[in-house]
Amino acid sequence: MSNPTELGLYSTLPETLKKRSGGTPDVPVDPVTKKFTQGYIERTVDQQISDVRGQVAYRDRVDGRELMLVNAYRESASLDTRRVGGFKRDSKGRRIRRKTVTAKERRSLKLFEIPKDKQKYTLFEPLNCMWNQYMAQLLSAGQIKGPETLFRGDVKQRQNMMGRVVKADLHGAMMEVVRSKCPNFVGIRGIVAQETKNTFRMVTADDRLATVPKAKTAFSVVFADGSQCTVFGDQFAFRASERAAKKFKPKPTVDID
Repeated sequence: MSNPTELGLYSTLPETLKKRSGGTPDVPVDPVTKKFTQGYIERTVDQQISDVRGQVAYRDRVDGRELMLVNAYRESASLDTRRVGGFKRDSKGRRIRRKTVTAKERRSLKLFEIPKDKQKYTLFEPLNCMWNQYMAQLLSAGQIKGPETLFRGDVKQRQNMMGRVVKADLHGAMMEVVRSKCPNFVGIRGIVAQETKNTFRMVTADDRLATVPKAKTAFSVVFADGSQCTVFGDQFAFRASERAAKKFKPKPTVDID
């Protein structure tokens, strides 16, 4: 391999180019560090004041730092993609397909479907035990001893307790339909396996997956000690994540019929 010096890669610039550039004609290498950068900065930064200013600038802003000579973010945003008409498009203007799974694809892939062989009541009993522990910790965080004191105390305390219940995650809760506009749903009891915006899907003791609509239906939530509280499905017509952030207001009556 040829020596770069022999090829003239490190040769000095001709005098004509030095005059044309208008810059510093001669930038010597620092005699101590043998580096070009330090000598260049000390010679070019604020020469009219003193050499100390250049040394301070090198020490504070250059020495030991990584300097980006290009704006990588700006280049990556302008090379291949740009926003045109509200959609993400490539450099040729073609629309880029999103990499997320659409609702139609989720239904076709059956991502949220529980297989028949997994619809066993015994498989969801450990989930119910975890939910009972979760509720015990949730209620104890509000200085409530447990579900057994859910209906004790004054009105303000009961509203505080019920506010925690209605915002809680009900996956794994033991629930029973006590009232419904459709009498066929009354009496269904099981562990909540899935909750959507409009339905509860419960696994019953006879290994059956029952889908119960929330509208016009009242549910009884059963705690580990046997105490129960009634929730109205019309007020639960939200996704679990949305219900956790919603502020519920007490209502005197709920029409089911």
